[in-house]
Amino acid sequence: MKKYLIDVYVADDHAMFCEGLAEAINRSGLARVSRQFNTLPTCAASLKERCPDVLLLDLSMPGDDGVAFCRQVVSDYPRMKVVVVTVHDEYALIRRVLDSGAHGYVLKLSPVDVLVNAIVTVWRGGRFIAPEVKDIIQRSEPKAVHITPAEQNVLRLICDGLTNTGIAARLGLTVETAGWYRKHLLAKCEARNTAELVRKALREHLI
Repeated sequence: MKKYLIDVYVADDHAMFCEGLAEAINRSGLARVSRQFNTLPTCAASLKERCPDVLLLDLSMPGDDGVAFCRQVVSDYPRMKVVVVTVHDEYALIRRVLDSGAHGYVLKLSPVDVLVNAIVTVWRGGRFIAPEVKDIIQRSEPKAVHITPAEQNVLRLICDGLTNTGIAARLGLTVETAGWYRKHLLAKCEARNTAELVRKALREHLI
């Protein structure tokens, strides 16, 4: 029985890149590129007729918002996997793309075997972020704040609007200790005031 080849579409406005990419993917013996598109509207029209297993999507298509297109096709075709293949290595854009639902993110300078690995990984239900993209994310994302259970109890009451006196009474602490916890949490969370501390606690799910 012949091994199944993963069906792939490529949407990229650089014809030579598309051709080279398709040739390299086809040589892998794991996937085949069945269609190529140089505009997002032509890609969108084709998807209405038939979806591939994996869509390789360039973000920089003239006159179109690649991130918005990614979000739309992920929503419209949940069985299809989308791997963004782009030159863009800015953290803010990477974050937007991943938040839009893309199943993979690979830079165009990555070796072909990395891209083939991305295709196979997402087709199998995983998520693939190229190693160099992971490095960008790790360097750029804010470090996680680790809160102890005792600090969390105090933080929860701060978010409820209690004063140091109220926190002390609720937790059986002295007012001075409750005040120390508040100052410690402000410093630990790099918050300038209680309002900013509360916003950060809620945004980062610290309680």
